[in-house]
Amino acid sequence: MIDEERGVIHGIGVVPWADTTRDAVLSASFLGVHVHEFTNGRWTRTRVTAGDSSPWPETGASEVQVGQIGSERFVATIEPWHGHQVVVYRVQAGASQATWNRHVIDATLEDGHTLVVADFDGDGRDEIIAGERRGRQSVYLYQLGKRSSGWTRQVVDDGDMAAAGCAVSDVDGKNRLDLVCIGTATANLKWYENISP
Repeated sequence: MIDEERGVIHGIGVVPWADTTRDAVLSASFLGVHVHEFTNGRWTRTRVTAGDSSPWPETGASEVQVGQIGSERFVATIEPWHGHQVVVYRVQAGASQATWNRHVIDATLEDGHTLVVADFDGDGRDEIIAGERRGRQSVYLYQLGKRSSGWTRQVVDDGDMAAAGCAVSDVDGKNRLDLVCIGTATANLKWYENISP
C-alpha cells in the first residue's frame, strides 16, 4: 500500500475523512500521524501532524483516534512513541485549510499504550480514554469542560491495569457504551460498566 514509512507504525484507525462515502486509514508512527486515502484507484498519504518533535526514536506518536465535539472533529494521540503525553489536535478557528492546533492535556503517563475515543455520557462530545503500562499502571478518562474550558482527568482504574489495549462496546445491552481493557504486566482483563444516567 505505502512504501514511504520509516520506523514502526503502531496505532491504526479506520475513519471517515475527506471523502465521507468511504473510510480512510490513520496511522501513528515515529514520523507522526498520517491519513491514507484511496482515491482514483491509488493510495495517497498525507501528514496530519508530526507529533512530538523530540529526537528519534522518542518522537512522533504511537496511538491515534478521531473524536467529535458536536460537529467538530478532533484528533487524539499519545506522544511521543509509547510516550507520556495525551494530546488533542483541533482545527484552528477560521483557518482556510486544516491547521491543527496542538494541546497537551496530560503529560504524566508512563509508557502510554492505548487510546480510545467515545461519547460515554451521551452529550454529543466524545471523551478520551488513555492507559499506561508502567508507572501507576492506570486508566484515565479525559472530558472536555462544558464551555470548552479545558480537559479534566478522571481515574477509571488506579494501579491495577497495565493497559495494553482497550475497546468500547455496549457489553451489557443497556444502551450505554462500556469500556473493556486488557493489562500486560497486570495480567488481567476488565470490563468497566458505564453507570451514567
